[in-house]
Amino acid sequence: MATEEAKKKNMMRMMTLMISGMAKALYDLFGETAYAAMGEVGKSLLQIMEDEMGLEIDGEDPKEVLTEIGRIFADEMGFIADFRVEGEGNELQLIVDKCAGWNLTQSILKHGVDVPFTCPIMNVGQAALLKMGKHAQKKIEPRPEVRGSTITFTMLD
Repeated sequence: MATEEAKKKNMMRMMTLMISGMAKALYDLFGETAYAAMGEVGKSLLQIMEDEMGLEIDGEDPKEVLTEIGRIFADEMGFIADFRVEGEGNELQLIVDKCAGWNLTQSILKHGVDVPFTCPIMNVGQAALLKMGKHAQKKIEPRPEVRGSTITFTMLD
């Protein structure tokens, strides 16, 4: 029988395969429109952050909201080690270091998905901006040297 550590490793491997397989199927079916399918995940996580983790959106500045989202992903969820928000006005960047989702993202990309549209930080950020009445294009660029990414939100309004 496997040790508890081996079981956890096997469970993570299986979950990674399941998620990357589903992401590939969505991407094959919808192309870059698959981004839209992840909107529900972003909305659901945003609701949890508001209800259980103190995130406030109403009347706040988009840069401050993205900063608080980064803080929650780092301090409350342990999903990232570090982050910063840069930019002003219509373009903001959430720069992430040491993301726990790095291996999953690499698996998704290896399965043939061109864009890591499943990123929960990117999807929560967009959900928050939409809730604030800000429509934004999102773009994500991997930063392999720090196992992270740069997520850019360009406001359209």
